[in-house]
Amino acid sequence: MSGLKRISLLFCFCLLFCALELRADKAPSGIKHVFVVGIDAMSTQGMEKANTPNMDYLMKNGAVCRSVRTVIPSSSAPNWGSMLAGAGVEAHGITSNDWAPDNYKVKPVGITDYGLFPTIVYVVRKQLPNGKIGMIYQWSGFGSLFEKNVANVDKSYETELKTAEALAEYIRTEKPAFTFTQLDDVDHCGHTFGHMTEEYLKSIEEADKCVGMVLKAVKDAGIEDESIIIIVADHGGIGYGHGGESWEEMTVPFILYGKNIKKGFEIQQQTYMYDVAPTIAYALRLDVPYAWTGRPIRSAFEGVNIESDPVLFKKLSYGPRINGGRHLFEQAGGLYIDREAEVKIEPYKAGDKVYYTTDGSEPTKQSQLYQVPFKLNKTTVVKAKSYSDDGDESLVSDAYFRVLHKNIQNGVNVTFYYGKNWKNLPVLKNEKVISHWTTDEIRVDAKQIAKLLQPENSTFGLMYTTYIQIDKAGEYHFYLLSDDGSKMYIDGSKVVDNDGGHGLIEKEGTVKLTEGRHPLTIEFYNNIGGFWIEAFYKGPGIVKQIIPADKLFKKAD
Repeated sequence: MSGLKRISLLFCFCLLFCALELRADKAPSGIKHVFVVGIDAMSTQGMEKANTPNMDYLMKNGAVCRSVRTVIPSSSAPNWGSMLAGAGVEAHGITSNDWAPDNYKVKPVGITDYGLFPTIVYVVRKQLPNGKIGMIYQWSGFGSLFEKNVANVDKSYETELKTAEALAEYIRTEKPAFTFTQLDDVDHCGHTFGHMTEEYLKSIEEADKCVGMVLKAVKDAGIEDESIIIIVADHGGIGYGHGGESWEEMTVPFILYGKNIKKGFEIQQQTYMYDVAPTIAYALRLDVPYAWTGRPIRSAFEGVNIESDPVLFKKLSYGPRINGGRHLFEQAGGLYIDREAEVKIEPYKAGDKVYYTTDGSEPTKQSQLYQVPFKLNKTTVVKAKSYSDDGDESLVSDAYFRVLHKNIQNGVNVTFYYGKNWKNLPVLKNEKVISHWTTDEIRVDAKQIAKLLQPENSTFGLMYTTYIQIDKAGEYHFYLLSDDGSKMYIDGSKVVDNDGGHGLIEKEGTVKLTEGRHPLTIEFYNNIGGFWIEAFYKGPGIVKQIIPADKLFKKAD
């Protein structure tokens, strides 16, 4: 054989090898049906704490990622839209729940002949023209996030149970190629009772029953050996709301179960909300639009080996719980009046070692190892971090312990106002005063507010007036963490502006202050739903913390 022929044969062999490699890169064959169940507002920690036998079964016999990152804002429409569109808000333009196909604030980078950025619904229809598609959902707003007149079934149902029943019946009778279902009750319970409350966890258990109905329908239809079921969530929550930037709001689970899915597999690759649509397309062996930015979660599929990341990358998990952790909006720690505080810490994952600090510094393995509870007799910021034997590490947990040896001069004056249809803070001093009281620090008492609210109207305003003691002159940073809007004034000048209707969001401002007491005013309003306000500061020799009650005074001297 001549040298030229050898080279030609080798070249052909390489082309064939590359083709086989590309084919091997496709999802394993045999998946004909993909069924997605979306549970609105189900956080990872909510799923892990609730009693969910059906999802537990899917995870035991399938794959799970416990740290899917949402897009910003962590609200429903942007995240359901990102799942469907395989890209983030900067590409598809769905920036809020107020979005509508004729009301873009951010124009999409491009649209199809249906007037939207291309979604997985469009992709499935184009490439599986005879495949049946069902879009069955509870929240009517979900129906505006994908192309109309493309799915065979496009219908909203009033209750979670009816939605699940309709989906199960559609699977049994029609054996569709693709369905996407949105269940809304968990989100309602989060807004009504608070995330991670008993009622919220119970609603996840009810959603899990719906997952069981879907699994049974797939088995009844005789298509389990050629189907995968995917469980997703659009966001978590904190307190009574979401839309902010906390880990609790922005971390959700992603479960895959069925044909060619690895069993008992923990997905380690970082996963994002916009990876859902590419994963569906990958499972059905469909080509995706170039405009999509998400990636299929290939590591969950049998026969796919993912090489280690060339960049050292440690995935973070929930931090240790200090005194039980955060409760609704309220930070861990608490206010202790004329008594010591006892500190108890436990890792989020049993068996991890916890290290902590009491000087505001970031804990490391060189910090104090937590072994037994300890006590504090002064205002202290406790930080804790856990490490596993495998080398994984957690987020840092903060707890703000305020110890107040009460003095008659300490306190904050609070004024309450009724509101109506407020979208921003009004000039509160021009509003009618409804009630007035004194409290120990800048916070809201939900039970007290509930007694004052008008029937069918949760809009109200609060004005806090006090004097803050500055012990050392210098530059100070102030922070307002609120749901909804708030503003802070010191010495009559605005320092922090966190106005507008939004979830729990923090804004910062900076000011130079002299030693002594300075008048401090905070204005806050709630539009609808849950509410919260907290004020933090840091300065010379002071780590960031809730402004301590012992630094707040009703009078200048």
